[in-house]
Amino acid sequence: MQFRKTIPAIALGVVSLTVPIAASAGTGSAGTGSSSPTIEATTADSPQVESSTLTDNNGKPSGSLSLKAAPKAAAAQSEKVFSTGTMTGEEFSSIGLSWKKESAVDSGLTAETRIHRDGAWGPWQNVPLGLDDGVAEEAKRAGAPAFYTDDADGAQVRFTSPKGSLPQDLRLSFIDPAKSPATSSSTSTSDREPRTAQAGQPDVKLREDWGADESLADPGYKTQPSINAALVHHTVTGNNSYTQEQVPQIINGIYIQHITVLGYGDFPYHFVVDRFGGIWEGRKGSIEMRPGTEIPGILGGHASGFNTNTFGVAMLGNFEPNNSEGGEDTGPDPKPTEAMTTSLADLLAWKAGQYELAPEGSTQLVSAGGGGTNPHPTGTVLDVPVISAHKDVNVTACPGAKLYETLPDLRKQVADRLGAG
Repeated sequence: MQFRKTIPAIALGVVSLTVPIAASAGTGSAGTGSSSPTIEATTADSPQVESSTLTDNNGKPSGSLSLKAAPKAAAAQSEKVFSTGTMTGEEFSSIGLSWKKESAVDSGLTAETRIHRDGAWGPWQNVPLGLDDGVAEEAKRAGAPAFYTDDADGAQVRFTSPKGSLPQDLRLSFIDPAKSPATSSSTSTSDREPRTAQAGQPDVKLREDWGADESLADPGYKTQPSINAALVHHTVTGNNSYTQEQVPQIINGIYIQHITVLGYGDFPYHFVVDRFGGIWEGRKGSIEMRPGTEIPGILGGHASGFNTNTFGVAMLGNFEPNNSEGGEDTGPDPKPTEAMTTSLADLLAWKAGQYELAPEGSTQLVSAGGGGTNPHPTGTVLDVPVISAHKDVNVTACPGAKLYETLPDLRKQVADRLGAG
């Protein structure tokens, strides 16, 4: 995956340079001569990921990132704008941003990207900088969700910081799940060995169906004693109008971003539900987990400080109105589809029945601390609904206002399903 970067001379007031995407620190800085040197250094995290280092360990621009002239309106302020210039090369389908886990981050920092595909540049879009799952205990780096781009061959990213600062060891990653051995040689759905469905189980697609490269994840299962609550999320992956054929690629991008870029042990959520009503197994073992078995529960990585005794279900998309979390414009009323909410209710009824949970009841969760999006110190006990949202335990907009407002009706639907059983 050999990407090349071009810094427009007019935009930055410097001589144009062309360098591979992951040039070593300083090689993408403003030049003074008329030549256009090429640096052959690259950084490949894995066959599916190639990254460019944008800041050093002090948060200073390096590699592909340069400081642009501040807008006149911000000239008297500390606000600064940084840009990568344009990068073009082999295809990718998602991009990811990450930084040092302990780094301070300007609360007003924003990121935007524009994507090059089919010979043309798309519009600038906001890129969400806060992971839906916060910074889980198992993560080695902090970062943003995988931002789905469809099959693209170029990108430009720019950052605006009111304080004029950037995170330490900021990296831009280009993700290509198609380079995964599992994706290129996975068993087709029709050829695989069927599993015996559990009582009440809806149709859940397996990890192999979205092309999970099992060699990337930690071996074995991350088990926990039991499940007391379900937490509902949205993925904020940048696109609510994805096609059914694109769903596996989007899920795989989330997987690769979390494991290869951020250092998680596995997929963050137990399950994902797409807008067509498809239910997908996320974290390994989530289908099999149930009380009284060798896998009484699977420990996820979906809610900072509250992964214990919970399981996470992520709705694929962004349900916060007016594009406030990034990606394509969601408009004022980005509600989940009827197929999506029906499948979510089916999924929650199945797992609630297994764990004898009261869908319209409440339970207690104990904070494991961790800071960041979790404001509750270690040992804090929260009374929460059995079917809760991510925002009920962490400081986040997740799962988006328009999905959050459906939760009372969702709890009733789940209770009705269990009552009818």
